[in-house]
Amino acid sequence: MRQSKRLQHVIVLSTIARLVGIFDLASKCFGNRRPLTITANHPSTAKMFRLGFIPSKHPPALRRPFYTLFRPHDEPLYTTNDCRLFATEPHRTTIQSVAIVGGGLAGLSTACALLCKTHPSGQTPQITIFDKEGPGCGGASSVAGGLLHPFSVRGKLVHLGREGLDASNALIQRAQKHEPNCVIRDQLYRIALDESHETKLRQTSESFPGYATWLTAADIEERCGTPSSRGGLILTDGCKVVHVPTYLKGLWKDCQELSGGTARWCVGDDDSIPQSATDWKKRLAEFDAVVLSAGSGLIEDSIVSTNITSFPAMLVRGQSIEMSLDGEAAIAYPNEAILCGKYMTPLPDGKVLIGATHEFKTEAMDAPEVAEELRSRSLDLSPHVWEHGTVDRITSAYRVQSQRGKYGRMPIIGRAEAGHVHGNAWLFTGLSSRGLIHHGVYGDILSDAILEDDECVITQSYPDIIWWK
Repeated sequence: MRQSKRLQHVIVLSTIARLVGIFDLASKCFGNRRPLTITANHPSTAKMFRLGFIPSKHPPALRRPFYTLFRPHDEPLYTTNDCRLFATEPHRTTIQSVAIVGGGLAGLSTACALLCKTHPSGQTPQITIFDKEGPGCGGASSVAGGLLHPFSVRGKLVHLGREGLDASNALIQRAQKHEPNCVIRDQLYRIALDESHETKLRQTSESFPGYATWLTAADIEERCGTPSSRGGLILTDGCKVVHVPTYLKGLWKDCQELSGGTARWCVGDDDSIPQSATDWKKRLAEFDAVVLSAGSGLIEDSIVSTNITSFPAMLVRGQSIEMSLDGEAAIAYPNEAILCGKYMTPLPDGKVLIGATHEFKTEAMDAPEVAEELRSRSLDLSPHVWEHGTVDRITSAYRVQSQRGKYGRMPIIGRAEAGHVHGNAWLFTGLSSRGLIHHGVYGDILSDAILEDDECVITQSYPDIIWWK
């Protein structure tokens, strides 16, 4: 009899303990002070799955107190942003093969990140890249200015600026193993041409002395050849000038090395490149996951239907000029990377790249209009180049530019609502003028979500990144 009572006491106490644990766990999940972040290695993860508290598409919304679950019957128990109660652990697809449509900065950074990691099953996915051109030979990435730094036009640190600089430099080091000359300069200069510029850039040097050092007008003239500035910044400590086409070639070679030679690149004249959205659906069906990173090509080349353009972005045409200096004019010009609105940056062959226009009209500017636009906006940076240089060619490309948000213009990544292309498609586009600073860190973040087959992996650590949804 005593043993039976003791057993009853044990059962009661055990039940109370379990209930306390459930309420404690639920209060952590729904508490309005600090939301619970659930990761693959979090000690509460297994318990959360077992109890049915599975995070929804937007985990940061798990903020309401647990007692609000007890509402009148005519009120919804939870919204789409809350936990799905009594769910089971979702099925994880083994990602054995990934197709990446677009081999620019976005596509290659994602490919490299995927190859540097392993799926939870222990496998590294097979990578296939589809592009109209070879590595570094086409698209907006191949004509980018190549200025790597973490600051906005106003001298503020951009969102994920530090992380982006570190991630991009890690990729550049990988590319340099195969293409040592992809880095042209290990510094660049921000020039102050008026009082407003000077005030903002001085504040930048005070706030971020590790990256930015203030230089006098005399220093700027000596180093950059700008005759009438009010001073400026030299940006170092990871800030650099990259020849993007060479860098992309090096990054692709590293992907081949990481994959043991199994990574494939399918170019435009290959019969395997589809010509319509229907063809793309058939071609991509064999892959476990698809990354849509072709930028403007996603629409222009009928890779997807225009329905996918529901996200907040627009196509912007950018044209740049390559100029050359000969003889004494070339010797007299320092050919450093300088920027103030527009930029003038060195190319590997000693030429100067000046860019870029910002065109929204359907009809592109013609060559004289491009020259006049860029001359008027960059003449004060270096009159020497415009007085003694010769225009060699004009480059042109479209880029996807996202709308301004809480953190300015941010890339667009996440699961694509484009089942007509592939059932497990992911987007990575909208790098725009911040391609170099953002491609590495965003590619790394996206690769984790792809391997886990779960968009929540992104929002758990970076809740503001899926801003476009």
